[in-house]
Amino acid sequence: MRWFRSTVEGAGLSRFGAPAVFAAIVLVSLISGWLTGSLFKVVALGFFVGLGVMAFALEALAALAKSRRRNINRLWPEVIDSIYSAVTAGLSLADALDDLALRGPLRIRDSFLRFSTRLDNGWNFNQAIDEIKAEFGEAHADRLCEVLRLTADLGSESLALTLKRQSQNLREELAALGQIEAKQGWVLGTAKIAIAAPWLVVAMLSLRSENAQVYNTLPGISILLLGFIVSIFAYRLVQQLAGLPTFPRVFQ
Repeated sequence: MRWFRSTVEGAGLSRFGAPAVFAAIVLVSLISGWLTGSLFKVVALGFFVGLGVMAFALEALAALAKSRRRNINRLWPEVIDSIYSAVTAGLSLADALDDLALRGPLRIRDSFLRFSTRLDNGWNFNQAIDEIKAEFGEAHADRLCEVLRLTADLGSESLALTLKRQSQNLREELAALGQIEAKQGWVLGTAKIAIAAPWLVVAMLSLRSENAQVYNTLPGISILLLGFIVSIFAYRLVQQLAGLPTFPRVFQ
């Protein structure tokens, strides 16, 4: 469940909560399976379509989280540089974060504004840090937040040097990942089309009543089950071979 909660946060849905998002996915899957089974008169097809919709929904959620994290990742060097400049200019950490809420990148201003508001309303610093980590749901945000947490607890003597090194390392990581992701996208896209195509053929064949009757027999169900297992295995294999290493979340 930790992966799912992290993915929900990465997709920007932390305000709804992981249980509510999971319940919505299950509900959509059940409705899709029921409608398919009723339309094509093939119970097994409806069952496997329901499972497929659930898998697709989880995949779509992961893709949304990946896309959002990628977009936010590009902002972190600017965010870190802003905090670094404020700290080296003699501003306090609180003032540096307040400045991000006013003059930081547009995409993250509201998050830091809520962070500052929580502190002004009497929230504990650690609680506010945990909330902003959940809002971003991203490994680089976790790193920065944990640096800020340590600074608040132990002082800021080495904060400027730490931020400078973090900014340099992040720029190098993003440059390398950008080149790899450009070549990876078409591999997964092709795999998704290849897996969906046989099920579209089955659905079209099921429009004929005699074919639907065959798929409702034990041999027909067995064929659909075998096809579903092969589809899942093939897709997972492609994901493993074409997947990129992900940055682990920090203290999640």
